[in-house]
Amino acid sequence: MRSTDDKHGSASNMVTFYHDIEQDIDSEADPGECRKVVKEFLELEKRYEVPATYNVVGRLFQEQPDLIECILREGQEVAFHSYNHQSDWQPLYYSDEIDLCRKVSSIPYGYRSPRSQWDRNTLKTLWERGFLWNAECDTHKEPYFIHNGLVRLPIATDDWLLHTGDMDVDEWVKQFPVLLKSRPYFGFGSHDYITSFAPKDRLKAWERVLQMAVEDKVLMVTFSEAADLFRRAKVSRYYSSTARDWNRGTKTLYRTKRFSELIRGEAERLDQPVVVDLGSAGGVLSLPLQDIAKKIYLIDNAPGMVGEVSSNGRIRACPGDVTESNLPDRMCDFVICARIIEYLFWPDRLADEIKRIGRIGATYLVTFPAFRETLPPHAGPAPDRIRRHFTPDEIRKWADRIGPGRLIGIQYGVVEPDSPETEERYRAIEKDHPPNAYPTNWVYIGRIENGHATKRHKKIISVSAFDFRFPGDRYERIRMCMDLVKRHIPKPILRLGKWVKGV
Repeated sequence: MRSTDDKHGSASNMVTFYHDIEQDIDSEADPGECRKVVKEFLELEKRYEVPATYNVVGRLFQEQPDLIECILREGQEVAFHSYNHQSDWQPLYYSDEIDLCRKVSSIPYGYRSPRSQWDRNTLKTLWERGFLWNAECDTHKEPYFIHNGLVRLPIATDDWLLHTGDMDVDEWVKQFPVLLKSRPYFGFGSHDYITSFAPKDRLKAWERVLQMAVEDKVLMVTFSEAADLFRRAKVSRYYSSTARDWNRGTKTLYRTKRFSELIRGEAERLDQPVVVDLGSAGGVLSLPLQDIAKKIYLIDNAPGMVGEVSSNGRIRACPGDVTESNLPDRMCDFVICARIIEYLFWPDRLADEIKRIGRIGATYLVTFPAFRETLPPHAGPAPDRIRRHFTPDEIRKWADRIGPGRLIGIQYGVVEPDSPETEERYRAIEKDHPPNAYPTNWVYIGRIENGHATKRHKKIISVSAFDFRFPGDRYERIRMCMDLVKRHIPKPILRLGKWVKGV
């Protein structure tokens, strides 16, 4: 159930309900009873329209694929809860268990460690294996980046104290409203095997908690939805706070000039096109088309980016997500999406949205940061933490969902050209680049030929649906201010400062 929307403002509480599915792997539970409990969980969550995440021990993906299919069929999320869940869980197992999980299935996006015992190698391996999130017992009150772009989702409690007898059912249920008052976001969970030992009372307790969440209009999300929402909101906040400088500064970049030239060239081939700029920022790339476009739609989820754009009969600035623009089907002739796909955990959703809003035969132009053998560190502000780089094969595979086109390399030199001569040299390289040379950016220009397919994913949650506090942002703001100051200090003085520091 989605208990908030854009019309009613942001929710003050967001909760993920989850289950750790272990059966008898580290207990004396009856596997058959545990399977019955899972079906009861699913029935209750369906009744109250509550999304939930099922953290399943990896072995069960192979041993009981029907169980996984049952969970997915009901629209719930599956994630990993180690592969073997050894009773002597120790650091020796941490990374190897993640590798075993990833070999058995590529479906899960997240991972929860047994007993919330993990180390830095756990996080490093999860990030390298392409996971979105890691959920553990954690005192933080909101999601946060714990390693590069890996999102930590804090869990407040589960039903372990019911199992040990340190808490009765009523006490366990009463934790929930207390947590709502003290933690804006948290995970609240249970185990299949613990519930199986007293199913009647414990399932009733679970239902009481779900009822409270619905009555209190809590925003209920899966772990993946929480992680994705955090990432998008974090990037949105960053670009809203830097909008004025970003919109001004990006105009001077070589790649922006080249993107603009390519966009203009494609637009001029069309007769008064309706243009949609997904992730438009302030319209740096699309607003120059006003003299030839019938209408231009600017879509961006960072309010600061589109806030200063004046809408009129030809221009319409719309807050929204690039994968959920809320525009009508088959309404435009030209879709632009520049410097956006690198921030999406699910880039295929962008392809689906381009297909949905573009007419058959419409032009689409998308830019991609190029993979150049060595990647920059995923550290610092949110965009740098999650930015993805693409190979030509990955781009072509992505574009196959939409329609055929051509791939163009932009800026084969990393350094910005500092003179017209250097800029001309860059352009010459793009026309005839040496073998095995890689640009800093790829541009894919194609035609929409594939019909609009029904979306296979849930409607995404708007970044305005939850009021993130971002307690760590004060430090990021200090770093951003320092960066802005540095930009206005003459380079000789900066070099002198570095020399004095070295001495």
